[in-house]
Amino acid sequence: MTTIPDIPEEERIKLYKIAIAHNDITEALFTTRLFLRTVKSIKDWSFQPLQDAIVIAYARPFTRNKPYGSLDKKWGEIDDSGLQRLHELILQTRHTLIAHSDKKYRNVQIIPPGTSTIPGIPTNKEIALTVSTKKISMDMFPRIERLCLYVGGRLDKEMFDLLDKLYGNKKLPTKPFDLV
Repeated sequence: MTTIPDIPEEERIKLYKIAIAHNDITEALFTTRLFLRTVKSIKDWSFQPLQDAIVIAYARPFTRNKPYGSLDKKWGEIDDSGLQRLHELILQTRHTLIAHSDKKYRNVQIIPPGTSTIPGIPTNKEIALTVSTKKISMDMFPRIERLCLYVGGRLDKEMFDLLDKLYGNKKLPTKPFDLV
């Protein structure tokens, strides 16, 4: 593996974590934009998988990762109080609903024959079950896009500033090389 020997590993790891986080937040942004273009209702079949993909990608940098861990705490501190609450909601949703299945948020009900869980929906002829889950409100997704742009913009600036600081004036190999 080729590395530049006089760049401290700690600095290379910092750049690695920021670059990976930038990639994850960009993934969350693009998935949010796909959601906004395609999902018209909470009943849409693609609502749940796109919501989950957004939450997973957004939260990934703020959770434990191997071998270098999560981003520094400062990246989860957001100047805008509304965006800060949304950031915390996304992480909580990841921890309780998407990466785990806490009973408080996911419930299983048995539906006896001749009953229904939804008023106005025909009753079941046979015994059935349903799994309930919580969903992020439809009106939150434009704000999630704004949050991704905010966090991603901060990461973008830091990533390119650090890249320039560490490698901008170095004699580099003639082919691509691993950062860490």
